[in-house]
Amino acid sequence: MLTEKRILALVALVVGLAAGILVLAAVADRRTVDLFGLAAGVGILYGSYLIYRGKTSLLFGWGKTRLGAFINLGIGLVTLLVPGGVGGTPAILALVSGVLGLLAA
Repeated sequence: MLTEKRILALVALVVGLAAGILVLAAVADRRTVDLFGLAAGVGILYGSYLIYRGKTSLLFGWGKTRLGAFINLGIGLVTLLVPGGVGGTPAILALVSGVLGLLAA
């Protein structure tokens, strides 16, 4: 049975997946390799995975739901504020995913 926290985690996963895919699509659209954007997209996808799973990750047991939410919040804030970064809708979606992840924790 799905509880409210699990539903919030599922919504955070979907929003985070959308943000990660949009960041990776923006990186693929450019002609040069943007390592910052690539790392941001993969980081958002990993943070979304941690939010949904809510179990320990490979990082010695530190990877819980809150860590995934903080990863998405941090990457969303950095991509929003860094000039020349991805910014825009993907960054805002990553921030929303992080907030929903914190509510699901």
